[in-house]
Amino acid sequence: MATSKDTGKQPGALSPRRLLQWAASPAVLDFIGRDRADAVASFVNNNLILKLRQRRAYAQSQAQDEAAKAYLKTHFCRRPFNTMETTHTGLVFACCPVYLPTPIGRLDQDHRDVWHSDVANKIRESIIDGTYSYCDHINCPFIAGRQLEPRDTDEAREFIDHHRKGRDVPPPPLQVVLSHDKSCNLACPSCRSGIYVANKARQAKLDDLTETSLLPMLKDAGEVIITGSGDAFGSNHFRNLIKRLTASEDYKDLQLHLHTNGQLFDERAWRDLNLSGHVGAVQISIDAAEADTYANVRRPGNFARLLKNLAFLKAKREEGEIKHLMFSMVVQNANFREMPAFVKMGQDFSADSVMFNMYRQRDVFSKGEFEEAFIGDPEHPEHADFLEILHAPELHLPIANLGNLAAYAPAGWLDADKHPSIGQAAE
Repeated sequence: MATSKDTGKQPGALSPRRLLQWAASPAVLDFIGRDRADAVASFVNNNLILKLRQRRAYAQSQAQDEAAKAYLKTHFCRRPFNTMETTHTGLVFACCPVYLPTPIGRLDQDHRDVWHSDVANKIRESIIDGTYSYCDHINCPFIAGRQLEPRDTDEAREFIDHHRKGRDVPPPPLQVVLSHDKSCNLACPSCRSGIYVANKARQAKLDDLTETSLLPMLKDAGEVIITGSGDAFGSNHFRNLIKRLTASEDYKDLQLHLHTNGQLFDERAWRDLNLSGHVGAVQISIDAAEADTYANVRRPGNFARLLKNLAFLKAKREEGEIKHLMFSMVVQNANFREMPAFVKMGQDFSADSVMFNMYRQRDVFSKGEFEEAFIGDPEHPEHADFLEILHAPELHLPIANLGNLAAYAPAGWLDADKHPSIGQAAE
């Protein structure tokens, strides 16, 4: 049950998370329709949930110990200086909205005005002054995992100098993360309570954005990530957008980074979307190394189909058609024992990296659901087993990246001198 500490309300009140759970319930969807339920959820997210996340991020920045403060003062994060991320609630962020929960504008605004907004510049100043006061220091894998780049590099200084010159200077090449369509062919329990596919009316609105916002935004970009919210191939909107990008000479230099569960990423999709020569990186969210576990955490995914598609992607990686192949796992009580095998799975399919990040509270899930799955809690009955798994030799290989898992282990448990992904700047 939510408490007044969690929500700012008295115990028993209808908390923001309860409102989101209510809006996502099948009975409400049947009664008021998905469009109205989505509108309620967007209002709650934009006006209530974000405020909670922002207060938590600021509190974390103030509670850093001296070692953490010293680290942040001497390291730099380029994401707020070169990244824009769209969201299904219509807001735009300068990083993942979980890692940096303060929006810099709206998707229906001119993207250059959003990029140079006052709040965007305040966020960048917080990186320059080393406070990172807008960032979530626990969930961000680059802060928690000590994977920021040193502040004294030429590239870091260039970003800082560019920022100080102001808006009269043309914007830098942007990395654009498109997360404004939640459509996905799976309903993974670490992400959502049911399958969501945009209906025709919603897809039409999304497709309108292609002309008014997305294509102009992407003309300034060097790479686009599709998607941080659902599945690149489970969304008709994103499939249509990819076709537009790969068919136009205006975007021939734009690199596509595709984030997908892999169920629909096969040879036919590669051919139909004209992906040859356009793909920079591919991230496959898998969350399991065994079929039974996969059936539980990737519902209703087919493990045999996944393996077949991974073999296809392995061939594309070895041909050089994919520049970087990553497998990722959301670590939870259902799968943490398979972490070593997951690294081996990445090696078998020619993955360049295997990324782990901790299961986190999703706003549509109950407290009980979260507590059962959240293996990072020291009070969890299997937490000690999780800590032992972190010492598995497979997790010390260069291919393994422990993301934000260091935040859930005792100080010194993961030695930066012994583990390559702790204290190493991410690419």
